Amino acid sequence: MRLGVDLLSVSRFTPVAEHRRYRTLVFTATELAQAGELGTPRYAERLAGRFCVKEATCKLLGRGFGQGLRWRDIEVTNDPWGAPAVTLSGGAGRLAGEAGVAEIAVTLTHQADLVVAVAASPSGRCPSPYRPGRHEDGADQVIDPARDALEEVAALAAEVFGTSAAEVRAAESFAGGLGVSSSLTVELLARLEQRYGIRVPEPDFYRMTDLGRTYQVVARAARW
Repeated sequence: MRLGVDLLSVSRFTPVAEHRRYRTLVFTATELAQAGELGTPRYAERLAGRFCVKEATCKLLGRGFGQGLRWRDIEVTNDPWGAPAVTLSGGAGRLAGEAGVAEIAVTLTHQADLVVAVAASPSGRCPSPYRPGRHEDGADQVIDPARDALEEVAALAAEVFGTSAAEVRAAESFAGGLGVSSSLTVELLARLEQRYGIRVPEPDFYRMTDLGRTYQVVARAARW
């Protein structure tokens, strides 16, 4: 059996749920429609629950967002009785096939400001290691980092992640080295776009897996 679990703060996720661009980056039209109308009671809570299920499903598949799959590759809907279910497409569907995962059962629960989700599959194996392509990784783009700008990006990431700039610089990846969830990566995206007055294209967002690549994404968007 393969398992994935995730825990999320609803109040911390609410700014993502209420921001048009970020919620459409994360959720499908069907997911947004089932959550109800913006501003109605439980709207943010329902989207937080769906996001938590996406994270738990990623952990079951053995990958993080940006490692061959995107948020909208995992669609979380409800049946007529309110039970959640996931539908995989794109990279998530390919990963499930590679891992031999034919069926995924999910469940979630809310308590106060927290939501917990669990994803389970009766069988499956680990997918092969993720190796980004040259264009996807950005290895063909050489950017000479301005020291001050690099340190500023590190400081912003440290503030969002609740750690030190030194740990951000040392981490080989935000998820693996710092245990950063993808919801915090969305927060970092919002802070960087606000700080530098930029708009990061969706494909580039999924490259923000460590400090070096995050700086490259910002530099390209800001045309440094």
